[in-house]
Amino acid sequence: MGIDMTAIILLLIMGMAIALDLRWRTIPNWLTGPSILVGLGLHTFMNQFAGFVFSLEGAAVGLGLFVVLYACGWMGAGDVKLFAAVGSFLGPAQTISAAVAIALVGGLVALVVLGFHQGWRRTGLWLWSYVQAMLLTGSVQRLTPDQGGAPKVPYAVAIGLGTIGSYWWYPLG
Repeated sequence: MGIDMTAIILLLIMGMAIALDLRWRTIPNWLTGPSILVGLGLHTFMNQFAGFVFSLEGAAVGLGLFVVLYACGWMGAGDVKLFAAVGSFLGPAQTISAAVAIALVGGLVALVVLGFHQGWRRTGLWLWSYVQAMLLTGSVQRLTPDQGGAPKVPYAVAIGLGTIGSYWWYPLG
């Protein structure tokens, strides 16, 4: 498995997104918008119209998967646009694989952030009570600020690590 220019550019974009999200807790439009266009442009250049369609489908899958999480209030818009950019590089099939890896890594990142923010014992008790309430009531309720609110999770870290893991597992087609 060789590293090609597409993978290098995607890794650079992920690195910038992670650094910005860790520092400012935001992923700016000046990074996500051009990243989508670069993914579309690279695939179009390499494979003409078929590459454009491949990249566009990947971006649409990435956007479609994460926009639901944004609509529920579980994720920021920058994260959604970043994953659409990732999809424009990976294509539709690998974008779905990356989403699974990102969800796993994201859960771990969220627990680590919560553990450092509230303490490990309190986090464990909160998680246990949340799971119990979800199983007993059958509903998933979002924490509100008056209930203590959770810290903001820099989800670009999960997107970056999950994308890298997905690429290692299934390298760009």
